[in-house]
Order: sequence, then structure tokens, then C-alpha cells
Amino acid sequence: MTKILNFFNIERVGNYPLYMVLPAVIVLLLLTIYPFIYLVYISFHIWPISPNLPRIFLGFGQFTYLFSNPSFIESMQVTIGLTVVGVSLQISLGTLLAILLSTKTKFINYFTLPFMIPVFIAPVVVGLIWKFMFNYDLGILNYLLNVIGLESINWLGTTTTAFWSVVLIDTWQWTPFTTLIIKAGLDSLDPTPQEAAYVDGATRFQIFRYVTFPTIAPIFTVALLFRTLDAFKAFDIIYVVTRGGPGGSTYVLGYNIWKTAFYQNQLGLSAAMSVIMIIIATIFALILVKIMKSQMER
Repeated sequence: MTKILNFFNIERVGNYPLYMVLPAVIVLLLLTIYPFIYLVYISFHIWPISPNLPRIFLGFGQFTYLFSNPSFIESMQVTIGLTVVGVSLQISLGTLLAILLSTKTKFINYFTLPFMIPVFIAPVVVGLIWKFMFNYDLGILNYLLNVIGLESINWLGTTTTAFWSVVLIDTWQWTPFTTLIIKAGLDSLDPTPQEAAYVDGATRFQIFRYVTFPTIAPIFTVALLFRTLDAFKAFDIIYVVTRGGPGGSTYVLGYNIWKTAFYQNQLGLSAAMSVIMIIIATIFALILVKIMKSQMER
């Protein structure tokens, strides 16, 4: 170890933290930075999968084409719609459930672990489970509707029901995740300000709105950041359940990228879509991180 330190001349530089994180930085460069640079390089070319076909440099031509391509614009709209609706529901339900699970009710802790089970299941498995449940003839959801005298619903057969079915699946799986994050924030709070507000006559809603929420606002931002970035690149559930249909109602950007690359044999165009997705996600993440920093400085 001494020889390694002497080799890097750390004693003279005196920057120990830099050398301690150097292995992690190298791994980061190999696994993230280099693939991204290569992705950008591919996006500037017509890049067929077959190595026998020519690869033609286009520059920004494919990016220009995408913003006039109805399929790409539609997939962006569907992705944003699913992300906004799904994440909003997950944050709202996660907040309500976190408040319930944070109460000092007896045996409440026994419900926390079973409640987290959906998070531990792979999205592909979740998609298969719900696809069987949504089956028009054999699904348990339509069976229960028939038991109470209602007609069966074609859950995945119309544009409206397919969209909300995907939202339901995503909400079922990831609401426990947002609940856990927000619950951790609630459990870490000092109860003294809340008790003082209660003594002063504030209602539970007023206590949460004016005392609790401002304190754990950065926690909400963290949950929003994680879920938005994850929902924006959704692919697994769409691929298993709907394949982007019907009528493009669930044709998200992630599925469009996969189909363009491996079904239409256009790796360059698919790479250009991926670059646009990364840029949008990065901008949104930077905005949320800036908001979170401002909340923590208050």
C-alpha cells in the first residue's frame, strides 16, 4: 500500500479524497461516459445492425427528421402523459399511505413489509400478472365485475382503457416506493412543532400543510425525481402488456426506441431518440435538484 501511495506521490499532493474515489471514477467513465459518447457517435450516422451494410454520416440530420416524425412526436406525448398522470397518482397515494403508516397505531408496522412486496417484483413479472388479470374472458377483474352484476371491460382493447390500465399497473407497483421515502421523512421529524400547532388549535390538514410539508419538502422532491426519471424510460410493462397499442395509446418513447432499433433495423435513428431522451431527463433532473437545494437552504 505504501508503494502505491508513493507511486501517486499522495503525500506531496495531499489530496487523499481524490485518490480514494479514483477507482469509482474509472468505473463510472467505462460504464457510463464512454457508452454515452459512443451513443452520440452512432446517432450521427445511418447505422444498420448488419456490419455488411454501409454506415453513412448524417450529422444532425436524424435529429431534424425526428422532430418532424409523427411517430416520435406521438411517443413523446404518450410518455409525458403516462409520466405526469402516473407519478402524480403515486406521489399523492404515497403521501396518504405514508401518513397512515406513520401513525402510532398498534400493529401498524406489521403491514409495512407486505405493503412493499410489489416493489420487489420484476416489472416483467408484474406485467405478466396484470396481463392475465386484464384478460377479457379469463381475467379475475372481469370475473369480479360479473359477480356483482356488471359487464366485462375490455381493459387492453381500447385506447382509453389501455392507457389507464398501464397507469394502474405502474401505480400499483411503485406507490409503495414513494410511500417508503415519504414515510422515512415523516418518521425523522421532531414532533414538537406539530404538537405546538395542535395545541394552538390547528387542524390536521393545517398542521401538514404549514408545518410538516415545508419540513419534508426535499423528501417529496427526491421521490418525485426518482419516480419521474424511472417512469420516463418505461419499457418493460409496455412491452409485456400492450406492445404500444391499441392505436398508439401506450406507444411510449422507450418502446419506440426498441422497435426502431431491433424491428426496423435503424440503430442510428434509435440512438438519436435515446440522446433526446437523456437530454430531456437530465434537464428535468437538474431542475428538481436545484429546487431541492433551495428547499434545504430555507
